[in-house]
Amino acid sequence: MDNLPTLEEVREWVLKLYTTSEDVITDEERREQHKYAVMVQRPQDKKFLVKMLDESSQIRDRKKLAMRIKTLIDRYGVPKFLNKRDAFLFNLYRSFGHYFDFIAIPVIKKRLRMDTSKVILNEERPKLTKHLETRSKQKIGQNVNLLGEVVLGNGEADHRYHHYLEALEAPDINYISVKISGIYAQTHALNYEESFPELVNRMSALYQKAMDFPYVDEKGGKQAKFVNLDMEEYKDAHFTMRLFKAVLSKPEFKNYSAGIVVQAYLPDAYGFQSELLDFAKARVANGGAPIKMRIVKGCNLEMETVGSSLRGWPNPVRPTKTEVDANYLHLLERALQPENAKALHIGVASHNLFTIAYAYLLSRKLGSSEYMTFEMLEGMADHVWRAQSQLGNHVILYAPVVKDEHFLNAVSYLVRRMDENTAPDNFLTHSFNLKPDTDTWNFLQNQFEEAYRMKDHITHVPTRTQNRLKPYVPVLPSDVMKNEPDTDFDLPVNQEWVRTIFSKWKKTTKDTPEIIPLQIGAETVICEKRHKYMDRCQDDEVCVCEMSQANTEQVKKIIEIAEADPAGWRKTTLEERHKIMYEAANRLGDMRGDLIGCMCAVTGKTVVEGDVEVSEGIDYARFYTTSMKAFASLPDVDITPKGTVLVISPWNFPCAIPIGGIVAGLSGGNTVILKPATVAAPVAQLFAKAFWEAGVPKEALQVVITDREALSVLTTAPAIKHIILTGGTDTAQNIARSNPATPLSAETGGKNAMILTASGDRDHAIMNAVASAFGNAGQKCSACSLLLVERSVYEDEKFQSKLKDAATSMKVGSVWNYGNVVGPMITNRNEKLLHALELESGESWLVEPRFLDKNKYVLAPTVKWGVKPGSYSFRTELFGPMLSVVCIENLQEGIQLVNSLDYGLTSGLQSLDEGEQKLWKNTIMAGNLYINRGITGAIVNRQPFGGMKLSAFGGGVKAGGPNYCSCFVRIVDKTDSVTDYKQSYIKAYEEEFHHARDINNLYGEQNVFRYLPLKSMVLRLFPDDSNAAAQQIAFAAKTCHTPLTISYDPAEEDRASALSSTGCSLKAENLQEFLKTMKDYERVRTCSANIPMEMFVEAAQADKYIATAPPVKDGRVELIHYIKEQSISFEYHRYGSISEMPPIE
Repeated sequence: MDNLPTLEEVREWVLKLYTTSEDVITDEERREQHKYAVMVQRPQDKKFLVKMLDESSQIRDRKKLAMRIKTLIDRYGVPKFLNKRDAFLFNLYRSFGHYFDFIAIPVIKKRLRMDTSKVILNEERPKLTKHLETRSKQKIGQNVNLLGEVVLGNGEADHRYHHYLEALEAPDINYISVKISGIYAQTHALNYEESFPELVNRMSALYQKAMDFPYVDEKGGKQAKFVNLDMEEYKDAHFTMRLFKAVLSKPEFKNYSAGIVVQAYLPDAYGFQSELLDFAKARVANGGAPIKMRIVKGCNLEMETVGSSLRGWPNPVRPTKTEVDANYLHLLERALQPENAKALHIGVASHNLFTIAYAYLLSRKLGSSEYMTFEMLEGMADHVWRAQSQLGNHVILYAPVVKDEHFLNAVSYLVRRMDENTAPDNFLTHSFNLKPDTDTWNFLQNQFEEAYRMKDHITHVPTRTQNRLKPYVPVLPSDVMKNEPDTDFDLPVNQEWVRTIFSKWKKTTKDTPEIIPLQIGAETVICEKRHKYMDRCQDDEVCVCEMSQANTEQVKKIIEIAEADPAGWRKTTLEERHKIMYEAANRLGDMRGDLIGCMCAVTGKTVVEGDVEVSEGIDYARFYTTSMKAFASLPDVDITPKGTVLVISPWNFPCAIPIGGIVAGLSGGNTVILKPATVAAPVAQLFAKAFWEAGVPKEALQVVITDREALSVLTTAPAIKHIILTGGTDTAQNIARSNPATPLSAETGGKNAMILTASGDRDHAIMNAVASAFGNAGQKCSACSLLLVERSVYEDEKFQSKLKDAATSMKVGSVWNYGNVVGPMITNRNEKLLHALELESGESWLVEPRFLDKNKYVLAPTVKWGVKPGSYSFRTELFGPMLSVVCIENLQEGIQLVNSLDYGLTSGLQSLDEGEQKLWKNTIMAGNLYINRGITGAIVNRQPFGGMKLSAFGGGVKAGGPNYCSCFVRIVDKTDSVTDYKQSYIKAYEEEFHHARDINNLYGEQNVFRYLPLKSMVLRLFPDDSNAAAQQIAFAAKTCHTPLTISYDPAEEDRASALSSTGCSLKAENLQEFLKTMKDYERVRTCSANIPMEMFVEAAQADKYIATAPPVKDGRVELIHYIKEQSISFEYHRYGSISEMPPIE
């Protein structure tokens, strides 16, 4: 375009704007500018301020907050941006003021409110009245943004919605901004059919209110008030655009003008602008009112980056600041064309002097100034908007307001704004004390001019293009496993995909149920005895399918085939198996929709829960052969299959967990028999096809369901060399005791707790607790069953109200209703849960139990209050949507109570205090730890999964971790091995076992994998065991810092002298004496599996694991026996903002 401003014109006008700004700036504003300039130069000052603001808003316990602020001063020092008086007061506080918390904390909070009063306005009258009156006299518009409580449920959303309606009745408020997340709590993507009409109703009511309560303009005329619809995170962008157009298309709003935000940091912004232009022009052509587009650069960059990193999705924002600026200019040029601007008015939201100058000059040249407003943040660079006003620009200020009692809830806005405005490439970061012809000025000018040159070459291709309707794109075999992304349900095309799943898998009484045959090797048999699968979401009135059930003779035949391995699976190479597993993963990806549909129909899983499970199954298929390569590359060991592995999988994860088990077995060259939970078996039969079609022989992978008698034949068969179980603790104990010599790797029960201290973010904790407790109807082994709350929080009525609101707002019911997030339970005969639904002494219902269907499969989220340690609900694994809330005095008591439980699977802490975090993670006894996030949803190779105590049977090796596959092969020294085991052990310990690590390097979430020494271990020697082997084992234990006792028969007189140099405790005791004390050790070691059966029997009775593999000289293999693994997942960002990375430990 010929009539665009030149760079020279922009430079001239920027100087004019700058000079005018300098003329109108006040001394107070200069001091504020200086403060920010110092803060930008000293990152520790920013960290201190952000943390103090954040934690002052979260920690309501005065004494705790007082000590916390002192800790922050000790860590970061007194900020240099403070004036002398404030610096002196902080030093006094540091010395002794924190002891007087009853004085100091109210003063600090009052000062924080005062210091932020220009950025977040006080909503109380008459203060707000006075402010709005002042701005009106200055002819400055006010876009009022009502801040308040975090919306956790329908109650708060309704309150916020009515707050907007009330605000529109105020005569001095004529312009407000609304966020859909603030007026409706159920906006998740698959709830579209319910949420869209409801939001249409709510936005219609707001628009109608704006029309019914007009304001009087400066000319004395009545004008409808303006409602601006804010854009938030990308997940809601398309939804928000559809909503805006749908409401304004209603006849009653034909003559009403409203606005919407478009974020220039999205490549989608151009498409959104096109939609709006088409809509606005058609509307105006039909005699309707114009609408407005407010262009912002985008303030959710950090949260978008965090979310994309965690989900494995492309970041939806443009990758560089220059591209964002270029896109902004590109959108401006199009918007200000007169034929566009007349229908779609434009709000230029920016503090960048160069952007403002360009927009000003462009609008003047194009003759579209009357359709444009300049928009800035209240309290940020006020002298610039005053200068703009003086130069004739129409200015509107975005004005967040909050009532005093809700001020602390507005801190998230402050933190985001501070982080944005002090980011390295943000204009405001460099604008403090800005002077022309300096390096900083030149940097900002060059930044603008680079964007100017790029603007005509910018492309507009959205990054989020996942389309599940298209065939799956195969992933080639690789030595580096990347986690499979889940489905992005925010994309309309994927919502359509869900509808195709439902149309196929929601059966009716008119459908003929499929009969699934029994597979015996390569043959299939339709059995007389079959299990019928009824749809719980249709009141057990619709049969989904039937599955053939094997009898004892058929089970024996299956075992015989697996043992014989007629297809030669054991002879395949690891590389061949690796390629086949990758092909199986690709086929699983292609059948994602069918796997989800089958889970919905057969087990009552919601689409979202089923989707993440398919991703996990794909990850397992790719991971285990990849991780096996680390062992295959060891130079001095031989690796062979064990033989046949039996996998017994659960119903609550009918896809991912059995896939993980079979791949772990197949990767080592073993044949596998999969016995899935009968109630979920059709899912297993479906995904087994992916493995058969990928090249796994049917003789090497057989799937069977059977009755108890035939199952006993399966679990006790000599041909079974290892059993992988995921199920109840009772089941694991029964299997171990019925066949004690067969190795058992089992992930069993969990009574998982989350601790919320007075230092925690209460709103965030409620979100995490509710999601962890009620996801999959509370039927995850990792589900949050106990919430232990520090007394000051526990007794806070607002906390109770918010928890209740969040729990009661979850959508519950049939999985065939897209919006439901809690579906049916697998059984309506869960005796443990039904018992827990009765109150014990001192207990009450915060949320009473409610069954929502006639067969009592669907239980709404239930919250029991006042649960006491030792009570039935406290100690019993329940497997249902019930959360028990316990009051604790402090974190130490909480840790003690959690550690007193028999289980140790997952555990969570909600606290912003690094000291509490460190104490908790180093003393809690659980396999998977989670800090400031939910405690479910472990991902392969990100949070390897497995517990401690009665939550795990076996060698302490986690599923989805680097060592799991080694459990299912035999690894022995080569006969000509020349490895020096001492050197190898020390090297392996330093390289693999000594240091905690995070191999994922995600943005905003740290995932640490670490090894812990055992508390105690015993080596039992037998006459055929050499002292050299004992010394080797003793050195391995010592290397891992695991205390080892060596037990031997008193008749072996040479043991004491031969082993005294090991430094181990030596015990001469006969076998019977040893068996009595075996339960006192965390783990048992022998030199081989050639040990008395009574030792296996006693170990099974005591729930102890015996490591029977002969000692190996390679430390990467041997040291696994002397440690246990732990995963720690820590969500360390705050509202997307990252002030510092936590240490990896």
